[in-house]
Amino acid sequence: MATIRDIAKKMGLSVSTVSRALNDNQRISIDTRKRVKKMAQELGYQPNYNARNLTNQEANAVGVVFPVNNRVVDNIFYVGLLRGINEELISKNYVLSVAIGNSTEQVLENVKSMITRAQIKRFILLYSHINDPVIELLRKQPVTFVTIGKPAAGQKWLYVDNNNVRAGADGTHFLMKRFHVSNPIFAESPNGWPYELDRREGYLREMAQKNRKPVIFAVPDEDEHQLDQLIKENPQMDGVVATDDYTGLKIYHRFKVLHPDKEIEVVGYNKSLPNELTDQHFHSVDLHPKEMGQAAVQLLFENCTETRLKHTIVEHSI
Repeated sequence: MATIRDIAKKMGLSVSTVSRALNDNQRISIDTRKRVKKMAQELGYQPNYNARNLTNQEANAVGVVFPVNNRVVDNIFYVGLLRGINEELISKNYVLSVAIGNSTEQVLENVKSMITRAQIKRFILLYSHINDPVIELLRKQPVTFVTIGKPAAGQKWLYVDNNNVRAGADGTHFLMKRFHVSNPIFAESPNGWPYELDRREGYLREMAQKNRKPVIFAVPDEDEHQLDQLIKENPQMDGVVATDDYTGLKIYHRFKVLHPDKEIEVVGYNKSLPNELTDQHFHSVDLHPKEMGQAAVQLLFENCTETRLKHTIVEHSI
């Protein structure tokens, strides 16, 4: 079996340079890292993870943290994120370790254990929430982390996101141009997540350009009576721009109960619903979660110091 010394001799490099390149040390150029890894693959080199972990005091694993949300387990969007993350980690000889729980306290304890017991020093959070205790913990630890979703205003760390302002405008434009919707309403959750605010801003911009009156629904989680009342108070609505697919489907179903003989066009986000739950009047903006997951891993390994903080924007499509 080939060793680091074999690679170094073959390439005319020092053993320390080869070792650093194989471990993605930022002091080694990206080009050199790629060449070393290619040679390692050609020679059949297999890293000794136990030895590397003892040397670096870092596990060859990345912690993937889920949000506390009852829709997470069966949401296709998160499956796409994991596929992208896993594919990219395999290419780097890393594995993923998942932190998930029914409460913030459970997830927080899980992440603490990952840091102290498992020696995991790289994390990807599948969300970005304001005043989140997990994010606050990671900011205080000697670890690197990336969030899926941009930080709140004034906060800085690595993140991957879509251009949600443009996505909100594009979804609105799609309904108005393709289906001749005249009075689309915007439906959001009561939570005020950053991506919802951005999509709402895009909707408002598009409505202003078309000189149309905007209407915004804060859709309650359980109160169907309140949702029915909102629909009844807006008889002009002939379309819905929903901040996510589940919210859009909820309004669509209630609208059809109240108006079984009327059609309404709905556009949601995430492409997270099975086709069996929707029909030709329900549309979704694809945020390309697999590509987002891949970009998160690339960002996590290419930026290890605060002086190089940046973000990646993944394109969406309808």
